[in-house]
Amino acid sequence: MALEAVVFSQDLYSLFAGGLSFEYPQIPHDFPEKQTENPPLELESRTPNPVKPRKRRPKSRKNKQEIENQRMTHIAVERNRRKQMNEYLSVLRSLMPDSYIQRGDQASIVGGAINFVKELEQQVQFLSTDSSSCSSCSSSCSSSSQTQSSSIADIEVTMVENHANLKIRSKKRPKQVLKIVAGLQALFLSVLHLNISTMNQVVHYCLSVKVEDDCKLSSVDEIACALHQLLSRIEVESVMN
Repeated sequence: MALEAVVFSQDLYSLFAGGLSFEYPQIPHDFPEKQTENPPLELESRTPNPVKPRKRRPKSRKNKQEIENQRMTHIAVERNRRKQMNEYLSVLRSLMPDSYIQRGDQASIVGGAINFVKELEQQVQFLSTDSSSCSSCSSSCSSSSQTQSSSIADIEVTMVENHANLKIRSKKRPKQVLKIVAGLQALFLSVLHLNISTMNQVVHYCLSVKVEDDCKLSSVDEIACALHQLLSRIEVESVMN
């Protein structure tokens, strides 16, 4: 702030004679602000560590023509596979009887083939055991056989002591199995084993029976004749019903 000095005159008389007057200096109201100039802050220039860009593997860009070629190749392969599968199913269906195929879809054909093969395996197993038992007993026991053919059924009976093997080939009729088993029990022939196989409308029965003491049939001829009468009665009942 600037200060101004008050100056008095050296002549005292003139000072008191004329009156005492003081002149006050005018002090300005506006005080000049001290401008403090702060030196600009120098920013530390920090250079960040350079980040290395990640190396990206170049993507293999396939043009539309190549993608379309691959799609058409897959379609052709799938079409050939389905065609070959349908041919195999057609051959498999031709090897089985119609009774094993309920519907024409793939699951029914494969399921029918499985059941048909299982039944063939059972029949082969039964025939192999039957032939082995007959060959083992032929040397020590006397055996007899009888074959009878007619329009109703083909019947073959072999007998060893009190055991008999029955082979019947006839047309398929409703409830035929139950009636044959019931008829054999009425003749005192106990069924020990039964195997059934069908081919179209023809059915094959292989039975192993035991001749009970109360049975009046003592020879293969009598058993074959009784079976023929039983099957004739079953055929008549099926026609009447």
